[in-house]
Amino acid sequence: MEFPREIITIAKDVDKSLMTYLDVGKHEKLRQAMKHYPEAGGKRMRPVMAILVAEAVGKKGSKAMPLGCALEIIHNFTLIHDDVIDEDPVRRGRPTIHVLFDVPTAIIAGDALFAIGFEVLSETDVGLDDLRTIFRSVSETVFLIAEGQQMDVDFENTVTVKIEEYVEMVEKKTAVLFACAAEGGAIIGGGTKKQIADMKEYARLMGIGFQIWDDVLGIKGDTKKTGKPVGSDIRNGKRTMIIVHAMEHLAEGSKDKKILLAALGNEKATDAQVSEAIRVLEKTGSIEYVHTEALRYAAEAKQKLDCLKPSREKDILAAFVDFAVGREA
Repeated sequence: MEFPREIITIAKDVDKSLMTYLDVGKHEKLRQAMKHYPEAGGKRMRPVMAILVAEAVGKKGSKAMPLGCALEIIHNFTLIHDDVIDEDPVRRGRPTIHVLFDVPTAIIAGDALFAIGFEVLSETDVGLDDLRTIFRSVSETVFLIAEGQQMDVDFENTVTVKIEEYVEMVEKKTAVLFACAAEGGAIIGGGTKKQIADMKEYARLMGIGFQIWDDVLGIKGDTKKTGKPVGSDIRNGKRTMIIVHAMEHLAEGSKDKKILLAALGNEKATDAQVSEAIRVLEKTGSIEYVHTEALRYAAEAKQKLDCLKPSREKDILAAFVDFAVGREA
């Protein structure tokens, strides 16, 4: 599925502003490290969402650009640290920052982006009370992302993870940033309390579906499109919803469970072992289950758009969900 042309246009505008915000500082190595992921491109889903919601609610999309760029910068900060933790070699088809430079530079670049993100956020043109609300929302969001990341790390060494625990982790690690973008966009657009609450929930539900779909791509996706090695989640021992579901449904001591466990968390697992593990995940119906769950979250997200008046922006926000839960990369 392709993005509507308006989304592509907004994303290009975000790119221009984003790179301007990142063209700062005197240390060239740090500058290059900070710009490495943003320069690789991307769908800019979070800033586009903030801008679209502000436009849909009150025709004030342009005023949401600083918020959108701030969230994209903060998002990239989390990606840098995430890649260091996971020791992933590739991101968006490029060497990860800790591989291209070194681990200390990657950590420092992430810290620098975190600081720049809040500096950019301060440029949001709203009243003081609304600005305080947005700042508080972004700060709380970053903290929740940290909790979600810690849960993700903890799960790698946890034998039994429940589906509900996984969803909580996904909500904190991924969905809250989408929710923050939509909530902030609705505030900037001058939305009612119901619109602000419903748009936040729309984005939260979409964000969960987005991450669950990402789990499917991590198993079945094309490396050339996703930019990450297929099976890396298995080798890293990630407790994705697919893995959690399979572990719940495989009999203890069964041949299939042994095959899965032989590859799960085994950095030296061969391609053949990973392929066999994926076969087990298909056999248990775990991949299909997660696919169905992603679509359920997407449908619930689109229902929340009823708070908006009919408009082109409302239609695009619905298409946004269809893309997030159905994309190839």
